[in-house]
Amino acid sequence: MAKIIITTESSADLKKEWIEQYNIKTVPFSVNFPDRSLFDNEFPVREIYDFYEKTGQIPKTNAVNPDQYTQFFERIAAENPGCVIIHMGYSSVCSCSFQNAIIGEADCEHAKVYLIDSKNVSGGLGNLVIKAAEIAEANPDMDPEALVQKIVPYVKKTHTAFVPNKLDFLAAGGRVSNAAALGAALLRLKPRIDILDGALIAGKKYVGVMKRIIPEFVHDFVKDKNLDKSLVYAFCSEEADEEAMKRLVECLKKEGFERVETSTLGCVMTVHGGKGAMGISAMDAE
Repeated sequence: MAKIIITTESSADLKKEWIEQYNIKTVPFSVNFPDRSLFDNEFPVREIYDFYEKTGQIPKTNAVNPDQYTQFFERIAAENPGCVIIHMGYSSVCSCSFQNAIIGEADCEHAKVYLIDSKNVSGGLGNLVIKAAEIAEANPDMDPEALVQKIVPYVKKTHTAFVPNKLDFLAAGGRVSNAAALGAALLRLKPRIDILDGALIAGKKYVGVMKRIIPEFVHDFVKDKNLDKSLVYAFCSEEADEEAMKRLVECLKKEGFERVETSTLGCVMTVHGGKGAMGISAMDAE
């Protein structure tokens, strides 16, 4: 059978070791400062924090454009003759990237590409990418179309939620009003953001510092779900409260998760989530 290569965007926030272990290929989103445009994860996240602290603004982010997808897929095909690419894309509800991938794939002359809309972002997208890679690895002789059909159901089985530490980045990006952000800061409110059908939906609001609200956040995440307790992903932005992240891992283990994999947000997802954001992603049990 043809060699299967799993691809995704940089905003899946995959650890380097996961990328190397499963030979996953990623194409970068970009971050635009007033004086320069940089690819995701090709510069320190600290530069985003410094820019916000100096200007009160956050940089803009750009999705991968159609030409970049075409070049990305064609390069992989040239380096791996006869391969089949399965691309797990960033949620089509949150970005134009998946539509761009469709356009880019249509212009490919040599690459054979199957596109899957993850309906997820960041750690949730990464969760699905790893699952796709594991399925491909476990079924080396499976027809690519059958393999895709085996992977797709996990999109609906994946649950992801995160809590921003503050709403300052969301306000700077125009996603919430300055008044709402100020009110949340004064009341120490932290809204839970759930990924539902690909969209980011604000839900329950927690009160207090991050390390104190973590147990409630974890309890709410697992409540009323029949989750696969063998694995869960916990992720945070750089320079997040170490004690809060430690508590997040501990609480997930207390809820019965056997393995907790941790990762850190890249530049693009930090722009959206802000400093100190924390999240969880897990799948339904089989």
